[in-house]
Amino acid sequence: MVYEEAHVDKTTVFGKLVETGIVPVIRADTEKETLLAIEALLAGGIPVAEITMTVPDAITIIERCVRDFADRLLVGAGTVTDSATCAKAIAAGSRFVVTPAVKTEVIELCRKEGVCVIGGALTPTEILAVWEAGADAVKIFPAKAVGGPAYIRMIHEPMPHIPLVPTGGVSLETVEGYFDAGAAFVGSGGDLVNRRFLKNGERGLITERAAEYLSRIKEIRSGKRP
Repeated sequence: MVYEEAHVDKTTVFGKLVETGIVPVIRADTEKETLLAIEALLAGGIPVAEITMTVPDAITIIERCVRDFADRLLVGAGTVTDSATCAKAIAAGSRFVVTPAVKTEVIELCRKEGVCVIGGALTPTEILAVWEAGADAVKIFPAKAVGGPAYIRMIHEPMPHIPLVPTGGVSLETVEGYFDAGAAFVGSGGDLVNRRFLKNGERGLITERAAEYLSRIKEIRSGKRP
């Protein structure tokens, strides 16, 4: 799939996120580390990356990724907490936007611009607020801290119409539990894009981990489990 067009329909973007099953959350200290992470993820078969606003010069890096990897990568902006930053991320070419908490102004701007948005929430009240504000999915953060898969299951049962994206402490060992609990897809940071690997330039280890995640998710969805 090619993403280099000026505008990619948000339904197409959301469909690709669900199809991939995982959004790598990149928190790096430099542009070099960020690009290494993206190249490693692509080599491992993951065509999606969330570049968080905690990365220095994140907007500039997003612009570069859109320019250099547009035919292969669906790039998004993460940890977006205000509409001004959201506007910059969209202008830079972000195909999706992720908030860490309830930020209705960000959701509203994304809706106006036709950009896929995953709004952050934790409690049932917050989850409903984010969904009713118009988010395409709800990021449950920090998922691990509130019970992991068991919490997602308890939320999903009364609200099965809301796509849930558990993030925060998701690992290769727990990903099965999240999908079994009803997750639409998951977000993974340190377990997938290990910052020590980035600092040491160990691209191959990230590529290997990415391939392991994709293989595991495929097994889970197909029912072919070890």
